[in-house]
Amino acid sequence: MAIEITEFANVSISVSPSGVAGGNFGILGFLTVDTDLVKSGKAITPAERSRSYTGLPSVGGDWETASAVYKAASAFYAQTPTPTDFTVLMAYETAQVASLIGGGTGTAAELIADESNWVDDSLELVIDGVTVTVANLVISAGAATYAGIAGEIQTQLLTASAPVGTTVTHNGFQFVISGVTAGASGSITFAVDSDASLALGLTAASAKLSQGLAAETAVDGLAANLSAGKEFIGLVTHKKFRDYTGGAFASGNSAEDIGVWAEGAKKIFCNTTNDLTTLTASATNTVSALKGRTLRFTLSTFSRDVNSYPSASVFGRAASVNFSAIGSTITLNLKQMPTIKAEDLTPSEFANMTSYNCSAVVQIGKSVNAYTSSRMASGSWLDTTHGLLWLENRCEVDMFNLLYVNNTKVPFTQSGINTTVAVLERSLQAAVRNGLAAPGYLPDGTYLPEGFIVNSVALADVPSSDKGNRVYAGLSFKMVGAGALQEVEVSGEFSE
Repeated sequence: MAIEITEFANVSISVSPSGVAGGNFGILGFLTVDTDLVKSGKAITPAERSRSYTGLPSVGGDWETASAVYKAASAFYAQTPTPTDFTVLMAYETAQVASLIGGGTGTAAELIADESNWVDDSLELVIDGVTVTVANLVISAGAATYAGIAGEIQTQLLTASAPVGTTVTHNGFQFVISGVTAGASGSITFAVDSDASLALGLTAASAKLSQGLAAETAVDGLAANLSAGKEFIGLVTHKKFRDYTGGAFASGNSAEDIGVWAEGAKKIFCNTTNDLTTLTASATNTVSALKGRTLRFTLSTFSRDVNSYPSASVFGRAASVNFSAIGSTITLNLKQMPTIKAEDLTPSEFANMTSYNCSAVVQIGKSVNAYTSSRMASGSWLDTTHGLLWLENRCEVDMFNLLYVNNTKVPFTQSGINTTVAVLERSLQAAVRNGLAAPGYLPDGTYLPEGFIVNSVALADVPSSDKGNRVYAGLSFKMVGAGALQEVEVSGEFSE
């Protein structure tokens, strides 16, 4: 046989991993409660904790049109351009029983047809501390539907001494076995492996456990979603958490509690207030309390309509920003909020409202209804807060990708430091391109022609301990925000 060419020339090519994508800054998280109007079999269990949607039809598949979730989603998806990502976050205000949520299965007919092939047809699991064993599970005696099979399983579990009240249902996707003890003491296990339990998706290989859960506050629910890694940037809540209807501060259910939580979690809390004292001077109310806490991540919107969700519309408009595009950043001032009724305010009511750093959809002149002015509780602006969250992520992701996609290494030399400077500069240039930043003056009067300046500590000045730990902490930058014109005042003089 012929001699291979690799005897003389051998080439080996390594492939770098694809870079990590940046975050999504258009996801609205809507916090609701377990008493909201969800359709039968579509409830979000503590094991799932949240559910994401990409359009109003999919929301309507799970939630009744009279639900808070559907109303908020309607306001969100009514925006133009149409946003995409809406995530329902759960807080359980009533104690929850433990549930075993099965994995995927065949159709009901396929399960019944396969029953004769089961060698081990037992079903064994522990429900609220009681070991329940069905020696010979039969699923073919009733209706050839998921509901029929669920009913047969439930009957046989109860016959095998499962706690009275144990239920078995099918939610359209999987079988769910639920115990009866509500609260933290409620418990359940995966089913022991058998042909029957595997076919029904009830084993550890495919099922999920949702253990009993004590009643939660709004902040408890938010913290649980954050700990579970649920992704969202904007936050709107069920109307029951507005103002002080959920309780006083430190109850875990007031808008003030939620605003404080959002500040630490770096989530943009779009609060709605229905408190009419917002229109009076020097009142003590939710928006004055939020302002008093100088919350940079909380935006309040006033509405007389207690059943409306204007804040979902507000974030829906912000969610449309494509930070990768040129000149794409926006101010929310004077933007349209479809489906939201405009407030007819007197000049003095408007002045009082804005004194609390509160915004609203208002009637302007005879024909314009628009949102004004998008100040956060701290006095900063929504577009700045939103943009800086994006910029932090852009810098982090770009720097991570420098280290991640490199098949060798970035050397801890002056050349390597210069490489990190170049990467940071590219990240900051993106902020200038989209309009978040612009050439301008720093507070000390220094003019930045590029809109930013990057400083780096030279290799010779890096502590040896940092180099030994392979950590470079010498990068910093200063940037000038582009800001936005929201009011214009003109003075003139006229002479005949």
